[in-house]
Amino acid sequence: MLIDCEKILQFVHLRFRFFFFIILLSLLMSCSVIDVQKSAPLSSSGRWLILPFQNYSQTPRAGEQVEEMLATLLRIRGVPQIEMYQQQDENKNSWPELNDRKRQEDALSLAIKDNASYAVAGSVDEWQYKLGVGSEPAVGLTIRIIEIPSGKVIWSASGARSGWSTESLSGTAQKLLRDLTSSIEVTKL
Repeated sequence: MLIDCEKILQFVHLRFRFFFFIILLSLLMSCSVIDVQKSAPLSSSGRWLILPFQNYSQTPRAGEQVEEMLATLLRIRGVPQIEMYQQQDENKNSWPELNDRKRQEDALSLAIKDNASYAVAGSVDEWQYKLGVGSEPAVGLTIRIIEIPSGKVIWSASGARSGWSTESLSGTAQKLLRDLTSSIEVTKL
């Protein structure tokens, strides 16, 4: 009994393509994880303040990089009155606060005093190039929007993303931030 070689090759070829597709799909899906809390539409006419991000990564000033990227993305999404937290004049001559949580709490107090509508806070959980042959960029972020009058968190998102070895860390972060903030609905009043 002879087995037809052509049928065997077709069978192997179909199985190989199927397994290759499954492996490729699982690799692409494992590059990012995103969880987002949906919210009601937010007003673009109110004053928004970006608070200092807590930096849990090993990279100095990663929080400040995320704050700048996030401010730009929110402006693109239709929030014209977004400001970055500025340290108070009376505190500028003293030593800078190194506790990120304390800096964030101080900034939230300022947002309440200045009658801001929304405060955007968050943390940088990972900001690095993974060591190895490819040196892939890896970013992990958490973002929340606080409605100042009520003090409630009205929107939050958390995500992590890794890029290919040819990508930059800031490019990977920007893609993650865009994915995280894409569900924010901003109404123009």
